[in-house]
Amino acid sequence: MRCFLAASALVALVAAQDRNPPTRIETLLPTSTLDEVLPTQTFVDNGPVDTENACADISVEVSETYEEYAFVRADRAFACLKTVPFKASAANATVSFVKRMIEFQSTLGYLKTPPQGYVNEAVDIVAGLDTIENKVFNGDYSNEYDFEADIATLLAKSYDGHLSFDGMAFGGVFAWRRSRDFALISASRDGKEAPKIWLAKDFNSTDTEPKAVSQINGEPAAQFLEKESNMIQYHDPDVRYNAMFFQLPAENYGGFSSPSFYPGPDTTLTFEDGTEETFQNFALVLDPMSWMDISSPEDFYDMFCELSSSFFKNKKSKREIPQRLPRQLQLPKYGALPGEATVPVSYPEPAVEHSASDVPLAGFFLDTDVGTVGVLLISTFNIAMDDPADIVDEAEEFQRVIEEFIAEARNRKVSKVVIDLQANGGGLVMLGYDAYLQFFPTQDPQALSRMRSHNAANILGEALSTVPLSPTTIDYYTSPFNHRSYMNEDLVSFESWSDLASGEEHNSDSFTKLLRYNLTDPLVSSSDRFSVGIVMTGYGDRTSFRNAGDPFKPEDIVLLTDGLCASTCALFTELMVQQSGVRSIVLGGRPSTGPMQTVGGTKGSLVLTAPVINYYSAIVISEFADSLSQGREWLAQLPLVDDQMINFAAASVNAQDNIRKGIEEQGIPTQFLNDSASCRVWPTPEEVLDVGALWKRIAKTAWGNNGAMDEAACVQGSVTSREAQTGRGEGSPVTANGDQKKKGAAVGMRVPSWMGVSVGVVGLVVGMGWL
Repeated sequence: MRCFLAASALVALVAAQDRNPPTRIETLLPTSTLDEVLPTQTFVDNGPVDTENACADISVEVSETYEEYAFVRADRAFACLKTVPFKASAANATVSFVKRMIEFQSTLGYLKTPPQGYVNEAVDIVAGLDTIENKVFNGDYSNEYDFEADIATLLAKSYDGHLSFDGMAFGGVFAWRRSRDFALISASRDGKEAPKIWLAKDFNSTDTEPKAVSQINGEPAAQFLEKESNMIQYHDPDVRYNAMFFQLPAENYGGFSSPSFYPGPDTTLTFEDGTEETFQNFALVLDPMSWMDISSPEDFYDMFCELSSSFFKNKKSKREIPQRLPRQLQLPKYGALPGEATVPVSYPEPAVEHSASDVPLAGFFLDTDVGTVGVLLISTFNIAMDDPADIVDEAEEFQRVIEEFIAEARNRKVSKVVIDLQANGGGLVMLGYDAYLQFFPTQDPQALSRMRSHNAANILGEALSTVPLSPTTIDYYTSPFNHRSYMNEDLVSFESWSDLASGEEHNSDSFTKLLRYNLTDPLVSSSDRFSVGIVMTGYGDRTSFRNAGDPFKPEDIVLLTDGLCASTCALFTELMVQQSGVRSIVLGGRPSTGPMQTVGGTKGSLVLTAPVINYYSAIVISEFADSLSQGREWLAQLPLVDDQMINFAAASVNAQDNIRKGIEEQGIPTQFLNDSASCRVWPTPEEVLDVGALWKRIAKTAWGNNGAMDEAACVQGSVTSREAQTGRGEGSPVTANGDQKKKGAAVGMRVPSWMGVSVGVVGLVVGMGWL
């Protein structure tokens, strides 16, 4: 390795902005952390907004606030954002960076030309960035916010929670909020009729008769929520709809209360009895102290958007942990619970649980109509990431909690298990693998993945794959761009990066060969420095679990999801359902009958944040370039953070597709396969707010028909065949025998009842200002 470039080529890295959680305030529905705190005021200030001085007014208002959190009127915050100056040179540098970054997005070609059955519109990300670049060149932007919103909106159309670029003006200074007093739930009165929309607080009071919401801002409520949900990055429209509501498992008020975009100055709810309630919308000021020196829109730009001042000076130069969940997959909790409890408030007493307050993993045993049933709550595959010393301890405890739950179930002679995956945004891949192997230790996980094969990835891969294993090079040796990090689909080592990268072409795009992890490699699993520090169940010194056999039959396990399952959760579900034949029951969705997908979040198998790609790019340029000219050539292709670009709150890509065993020759990422749940259930209000009641109903549905599924308890038309559950049913791009169908009109798509006509769900963002 030779270094010809100046040290200045090593730009600083983005570090996550950690925030301390507040003390919990006792309320009927608990208060929130900084990321999810919500106002309770109905009206505070109804006077006109001084647009020209909005930023200065916010600075004064924040400085005079003595509350723990600073809220300002949403329309005043929006007015401030719309006056922030636009700098074309910074915008050009930013678009250039995003273009280089999205080359690592594994689904670019499939987003541009999706296969049959994909329910969202096609989106050409590259062409969209070209359009934004042309608008910069033509002087079409008058403020910074509009520029950043265009990028964020374009990437949101991927419906991939691993793909994002949120500038500070769009997503790093304010968080939009509606009053938590108006948090909504979607629930069926009797579990059979179509769900209606209700205020969550009405079911926590004996003095108020709950009344359904019929309209929001003068539009049918379900229609309004479905349109608004189209900015949420779940690929299934039913799951996007679910994400709008209060979520007890995530201790989160939902997307309606915490919209990702400006929701207007106020919101009006109309109820079925004709009464109305209007409440003012707010913006949560994420960093109040920074506003002390802001008196103009120019000050705003200098403080938050200027990368050279806020990024390089205030951020530590360090490599971000690759496994950290990206911001858009996190479901922030609404408050620390008494005694730092692991499981959410109102849950039953667990028999076993993880001790970390931010790792909701616990086991329960309930008496139900079908006997005693075990429930394993896995609301995350994530663990503490801030202190490396805690990672191994918490990973070992994660493994131990599941092991103890299974042992206790067998000790109690409990043979039926519900695995509750509600609101599971993912986490560490190896914890997902081990959780699967604890239930099926006799199996070899058949999870396949691949990356796009392109110039930038190959520059990184060719360089980092030359590094021998040594104490000083272990970081490079274990990187995602070293061929030794993977094996091929037959568990044979790759000879070189070029061997790995010389894959096949699918959908007019080039990909690597299929990849698998070597679960026996300590660097992959049991290393306490480069992985999670646990031996996979069934391997190494845990081979005894494989010899003992699988603890449960597949038909005696059911997965419970709300579709808000992504990343590692999707991988776990893939192995449980697709490989081992476990059934799934999904909750909620839009108020229309028919099936719903088990997993609505990203099914990608590797997220790479901009800091991680930046780190490896900087290393390769500085240490592997053979000449100054080669370094400059690489600099033009690799996504290095440029001090001329804008600051950003979040930036990442999905670097690896998940490819299903058995249909791998078709090359279709599982992200574009329609995998319906075995059954769909509409919860009652009681079941939304009392998980014990919900679990009992799920157990009765799963085994209430003489040990088989009680199909009459499922939503009409939602009971599906094995073909539909494995991406081969009607409307999917693959036939039952694994052949790819010819491209044609999507079929099998359900239509919301409020639409009344047979049209697709796509295109609902028209009229919302997002196209």
